[in-house]
Amino acid sequence: MLFKRLLRIFFYFFSALFLILVAVAAIFFYYGRNLPSEKILLSYSPPVTTKIYSSENELIEEYAVERRVIVPFQEIPLIVKKAFIIAEDRDFNEHSGISFYSLLRAIVENTAKKSWNKKPAGGSTITQQIAKNLLVGNERSLARKCREAIMAFRIESTISKDKILEIYLNQLYLGKGCYGIVEACNYYFGKKIEDIEPHEAACLAAIPSAPSIYINSRNSAKILIKRNSILYQMRDLGYISDAQLKTSVSKPINIKFRKNKVSSPYFSDEIFKIFTQVVSRDVFPRCGFSITTTMNKEIQYCATKALEDGLIDFTKTKPWAGTICNIANELKSAKTILSNLNVHMPTILNKITHCVVVGNRGSMLVCKDSDDQIIKIMKSKAFYTDANLKNGDVVLCRIMEDNSYELFQMPEVTGGIVVMDMGNGNILGLSGGFSFDINFFNCITQARRQPGSTIKPFIYAAALENGFDEYAIIDDSPVKITLPSGEVYAPHNYTMKSYGKIFLRDALIHSRNLSTVNLALKLGMKPINQVLNTVEITDKNVPISGVLGSVETTPLKLLSAFSAIFNEGVMLFPRFIINIKQTGPLKVLDETTSKFLCGERRKYVLSKKTAEIIKNIMHDVVKLGTAARLLPLEQEFGINIFGKTGTTSDFKDAWFIGAFSTGSKMLLICIFVGYQIPKSLGKHASGSRIALPIFEHFVKLFFKRNEQR
Repeated sequence: MLFKRLLRIFFYFFSALFLILVAVAAIFFYYGRNLPSEKILLSYSPPVTTKIYSSENELIEEYAVERRVIVPFQEIPLIVKKAFIIAEDRDFNEHSGISFYSLLRAIVENTAKKSWNKKPAGGSTITQQIAKNLLVGNERSLARKCREAIMAFRIESTISKDKILEIYLNQLYLGKGCYGIVEACNYYFGKKIEDIEPHEAACLAAIPSAPSIYINSRNSAKILIKRNSILYQMRDLGYISDAQLKTSVSKPINIKFRKNKVSSPYFSDEIFKIFTQVVSRDVFPRCGFSITTTMNKEIQYCATKALEDGLIDFTKTKPWAGTICNIANELKSAKTILSNLNVHMPTILNKITHCVVVGNRGSMLVCKDSDDQIIKIMKSKAFYTDANLKNGDVVLCRIMEDNSYELFQMPEVTGGIVVMDMGNGNILGLSGGFSFDINFFNCITQARRQPGSTIKPFIYAAALENGFDEYAIIDDSPVKITLPSGEVYAPHNYTMKSYGKIFLRDALIHSRNLSTVNLALKLGMKPINQVLNTVEITDKNVPISGVLGSVETTPLKLLSAFSAIFNEGVMLFPRFIINIKQTGPLKVLDETTSKFLCGERRKYVLSKKTAEIIKNIMHDVVKLGTAARLLPLEQEFGINIFGKTGTTSDFKDAWFIGAFSTGSKMLLICIFVGYQIPKSLGKHASGSRIALPIFEHFVKLFFKRNEQR
C-alpha cells in the first residue's frame, strides 16, 4: 500500500515536472522565435561622443546622440566593477542570466507594497538589463519579460562575464545626459575613471536605479543612504578595508559637475563643417572623435570680447530702436515676465539683462530687474539720447565692469574676427558674429565681401615683383576710364583730393586710390591678376576697378593671403586641427585623411624681398598713415604693429588687417564689420573708424590678460 502511494506520488511529481518542462520549452519556443542574435553584442558599438578641445585640452564642444566614451574592461578599476555588481546584481558571477533569488525578492516586495500597477521593483540581472536595453526593448509586459529571460540565457551561453559587464558599464544611463561610467566620472567629479575613489564609485553605482531622484540636490540624503549601504556591503565582501569604509562613509556627497565649456560656438561649428566634408553628418556625433584644435582659449576670449564690444560701440552711433514692450498694466507680474524674457537671452560675454522702467529722474532711469531689485541707469549724453522712456517700458541694459548699468540694444550689424599664428598658420581665435544664438552665419568663413583697400598691398606687391621700386614715382592724378560696357569709371581718393607725383610706398601708406589705379594702368592687369590668383584672394581675372577691392572674397582667404607678407613670401593656409583620435569602435577616417586635416600647408607666392618691403610699409601705415591711432600701443607695450585699413564704396564694409609680435610669436588678425545684407554703415564709417578700434581693443585685452596670469 505504501509502495503504491509512493509510486503515485512519484508519478504525479514527474508528470508535473514533465508538464513544467514542456511548458518552459513551449515558452522558450514561442517567445524565442524571431529574437535577434546575441552575437550582435560581440560587435557592440554604441554612439560615442565626439569632443572638440582647445589647444590647452579644455573642452570646447560636444556632438552626441548619447554622451558616452567607451572604456575596455581591463581599464575599468576593480572598485568600480564591484560597486556596480553589489548595487545592481550581487549574484552576477554565479547565475546563468537570471537570478531566481532576486526575482523572488521582487515578487514578494511588489506584492507586499501593492506596486504591480505602479512602478514595480525589478528583479533583473545585469544580463537581463543588457537584453532589455539593447535587444528586446523595454515594453512593460509579460511577453517582454519572457523574451528578456530567454535572451539573457543565450547571452550568458555565448559571451563571457567580463564582456557582459564591460557592455553594461559602457551602456548604462547615469543621469544628466551621461551614458557610461567614463562620462559620469568626468561629468560628476571631473575625474578620469582610474582616479575614482571608493565613495565616488559607490555614489555612481547608486544612480542607475533612479537617476532623476538621486541626481537632485533636494534628495542628497537619499543618495547618501544608498551610497553608504553599498560601501558597507563592499566591506562585508572584502572589496574594501575597515579603514577605507570609515574614510568613505565620512565623506559628503560632493558632486561638482564638469566646468562650463570654453565658449567658442563659431570655432566649433567650423570644425563640424570641416569634418562633415569627409564624414557624413550622421556619423560625426556617433563615432567618438577626440579633436584637439588650434584654438587658444585666452586669444579666443580676447577676440570674442573685442568683436562684441566693437559691434556694441558701433550700435551706439545709431538711433534708439525702441523698447521691447510696455507692461505698465502688468507690473505685478513684472518679475515673471522679465524672467521669461531672460530665458531667451543670447549667449555672449557681455552681461545683459531685461529690466522695466519704474521711474524717470532727469538724468537717471530707475528700473527693476528680474530679481525685483532696483537698478539705476545713468542716461548718456553720447548715445541713445533719443530714447524717451516711460514707466512700464521693458528695455535691455548692459552691466559694466564697475557694476554700473547702461542702456543696451542688440546690434543689427555683424562682423567677424580671426587670429592666426604666423609660425604655422594655426587659427588661435575666431568669432564670426555678435552671437551664434542670434545668427549662426559665420562672417569669417562664409561672408563673400569686397575687401576694399585691404587688397592694395597685393597690387603694390605685383608692381614690386615686376620691376618697380618702393620709391618709384606714382601719379596721383584724376583719371577717367571707359569700360567695355561704355560706363565711365572715375575713382577718387577718400579725401576727394589728388596729390600729384608721390612715392609708391607713400601711396600705399596713405591708401591713395588714384595712385593705385594709375599704377595698375601702367603695370597692366595681367601681373596683378596673377598675384591675386596666386594668393587665392580670387580665382577670376578682375577688371581695373578690382585694384580698389571690388572683388569678392572671405575674411579667412584674405587673412591667408596676408600671411605671405609676414612669412617671407610663403603663404600659410589656415589650420584648425592639431590632432584627431577616434575613441569609438567605429573607424571612419583613414590615416591619410587625418594627416590632411591636421597638417600644415604652405605655398610660396611672393619673393622674400617683396614681402619684406610690403611688411615695412604696413608698419609705416601705423606710424604715418591711416592706422596712426595704434601708434601709442607700440610705445605702451613695446611692440611693432603692422596694419592696413579697408573701406568699400558707400561705406558698406569696414576692414582692418593687423599684426604684432609677442615674444617669439607673431599674430595676424583680420577684422570685418558690415551688415549681413550689405548696406551703408553710415557716413564716414571707414575701416579706421569701425574695424581698427576692434583690433586696438584686442591688443589691450591680450596684454592685460597676459599680465594678470
